Amino acid sequence: MNPLDARLLRTLRETQVHLPAGDLAAQLGESVAAIRAGLAALNAAGFEIEDRPGFGFRLIAAPDRLIADDLTARLGASPLIREILIFAETESTNDIATRLGRSGAPGGVAIFAEHQTAGRGRFGRRWASASHRGLWFSLLLRPALQQAEWARLTTWAAVSVAAAIDETIGAKSAIKWPNDVFLADKKVAGILAESGADSTGGPFAVLGIGVNVNHEPDDFPDDLRATAGSLRMTAGAPLDRAALATAILRALAVRLPLLAEYFPAIIAEAGARSFLLGRWIQVRAGEVVSEGRAEELDENGHLLLRLADGKVVRLAAGEVTVIAR
Repeated sequence: MNPLDARLLRTLRETQVHLPAGDLAAQLGESVAAIRAGLAALNAAGFEIEDRPGFGFRLIAAPDRLIADDLTARLGASPLIREILIFAETESTNDIATRLGRSGAPGGVAIFAEHQTAGRGRFGRRWASASHRGLWFSLLLRPALQQAEWARLTTWAAVSVAAAIDETIGAKSAIKWPNDVFLADKKVAGILAESGADSTGGPFAVLGIGVNVNHEPDDFPDDLRATAGSLRMTAGAPLDRAALATAILRALAVRLPLLAEYFPAIIAEAGARSFLLGRWIQVRAGEVVSEGRAEELDENGHLLLRLADGKVVRLAAGEVTVIAR
């Protein structure tokens, strides 16, 4: 598609009524012929657009696949996203974002894939990316933060994803520090933050986000069915993945100004959603295992853990297990 298609989609979504081709042409500053060609292109791409004689055109439905211009139209102007790329299949969207970052590309790129053949989570674990069932995407960022503060990105993303899920299905989601989102005691989303530098030494961050959206139990591998869930399993009906993608990007953009000077607001939101704070947990970070009570998150989203001897340790990441006591 082209920029006219995105503008057409945005106009049709915003009006939600029948509009004659002439009215669309006047609103968008295009010829009637260009509008009709754009409508035909949208129909060919799978959008259901009703042509009602005497009334005009109205958008009825969108295809169940991610389309860059459709997401652009839904999102509108964004302080976070300047470009959206969609791949039918790739090994890992984080790898694509990393290659773009190393080549010197500016931040603000969102890379989505309908299917990942080598999606990964933290600690190099495989991320099951069922085709056309979820949202698998990465953001290339060049944060306006000191690199020592980049740990904030994971908390920012977790809070934003959780808020977008709540908005979409009306259910309260929880965050398992540092990077997982849960619904009904099952993991529905995960975040993987990575970083690198381009040839000039300019640093960049890559934020990978995976959300299980329309999965049913049989869509998960056998070893994940006991612990993995999806939004559909909670909502009881399939969801519009493009609408959820837009909601997540908007939630991230809304909280973007808080990253630098008002991060305590994000920390407060993360704390309110945490199901670890106040509980006795075990945290494994490489070969080091710590056990104690999860007390609070510090100013950068690190976990403060009070050990049995009363000493408090600050943890940047780790594999968490809740221990019944």
